[in-house]
Amino acid sequence: MPASQTLTAPLDAIARGLEQTNWAAEVLDPQWRLIWLSSQLKTLLREHDDEALGVGMHMLESRLAPAWQRAFPRETEEQWLRDNAPHMIDDTPGGRDELIAMVRPQEVELMRALPAHSWPLWTALADSRGSGLELGNIRYFGARARTADGETLCIVYIYGSSLPASLLSLVARGDRHMFERMARLVEPGRREAAVLFADLQASGALSRHLPSASYFDLIRELTTAMDAEICRAGGIVGKHAGDGVSAFFLAADLGSTSAAAAAAIAAGRALVSATAHTAERVAGLGAGELALNVGIHWGSALYMGQLSTDGRLEVTALGDEVNECARVQESASDGALLATKSLIERLDVNDAARLGVDPHLTSYRALAEFSGVSAKAVRDAGTLAIAALEHRASAAC
Repeated sequence: MPASQTLTAPLDAIARGLEQTNWAAEVLDPQWRLIWLSSQLKTLLREHDDEALGVGMHMLESRLAPAWQRAFPRETEEQWLRDNAPHMIDDTPGGRDELIAMVRPQEVELMRALPAHSWPLWTALADSRGSGLELGNIRYFGARARTADGETLCIVYIYGSSLPASLLSLVARGDRHMFERMARLVEPGRREAAVLFADLQASGALSRHLPSASYFDLIRELTTAMDAEICRAGGIVGKHAGDGVSAFFLAADLGSTSAAAAAAIAAGRALVSATAHTAERVAGLGAGELALNVGIHWGSALYMGQLSTDGRLEVTALGDEVNECARVQESASDGALLATKSLIERLDVNDAARLGVDPHLTSYRALAEFSGVSAKAVRDAGTLAIAALEHRASAAC
C-alpha cells in the first residue's frame, strides 16, 4: 500500500479519534501493513516522513527503518518479536514463511518456534534505554478492531508510560502547556529567547529566623507560585538552584521577539509581587522582609535542549547570555528588577505601551557602575547596559 494512499472512512475515523487523544499510536491494515502513525508517535521517533517510517510496509519490515532502529536497542528486538510476531502469523499473506523471509538470519529459528495467536488484545513492555532516543520503559497495547461480521478491520497499537497511575497523577499536576513547550525542544538547537534569573535575598538569615518547618512551607509555596507565574507568561521553567529559579521565554513559542521580551518582563514583575504576597500569607512577613531579585536578558542564539536523566527532566541552555543574565540577577538588590538594553529594545510599540516601558526614554547604566557589584559580575558582564524597571503589576502576555 503506498504511503500516500487515503484511508477508508472507518479507518480515517479511527485515526482521527486516536489523533485527538494526543497519544502515540499506529494503525495497521488486516495484513499487518503499516498505514498510519499519530503525530505524537512521529514526534517521539523524531521522524515525520511516512516513507522513512515504513508506511506501506509490513510491520516487521517497517521496524528495520532507521527511525525505528534508533528508538530501541538491538537487545530488545528479540523480545519484541516474541511479544508481537505470534499475532501476525495467521493474518500475514504467506503466513510464517513470509515472516521468516522478513527477519534477520539470527531470528529465523525463533520465528519457526513461535506459536500463532489471534488474541483481540495484548500488551507488553519495550525498554528503549540505551537507544538513541532514550524514551524509557514503554507500555504498549495491541488490539484488533473488528467489523460487525467479526472480520479484522485493522490492528491498533497504542504506546504510553509504564508508570503506575499514582505516579502519573503527580506528573499531571504540572502545567501541560509548559510540558508541551519543553517537548518541542527534544531536538537541541539554536533559539532566540529571553532569559530570566530570580533569587531570594538573604534567605539564609530568614531560614535561621523561622522554624525549619515554617521555612520549608514558605519555600515550597514560593517555588509553586514562581513556577505558576512563569508558566502563565508562556515561559519554560529552568533550574531551581537554592532559593532561586531560571526561566526561558522563546520567541518561537510567544510568536515574536517582542512578545518573548514582554513575557519575561511581565513574569519578572509577577514573580516580585507573588513573592511578597506569598511571604505575607504563609509566614506573616511584612513588606521588605523578603525580597526577590530578578535579572532579565536577551539571548539571540542560545543553544537549547532537554536534559533528561533517571531523576529529572529539565531544559537547559548554553550561551554567554545565560551566564551574563545570572550576573545581572546577582547584582540586583532589595527586590530590584534589572533588564538589559538588548532585551528592552526588542519591545515593539504595542508591547512597550502595555508594559509601561518606553525604550526611547529608558536610561541605562553599565552593570559595573552598580553599587556592590562583584568582581565576577564585572568580569563577565560589566559592560552590559542595564535599566531598573519598576515593579507595578502588568497584564499577562
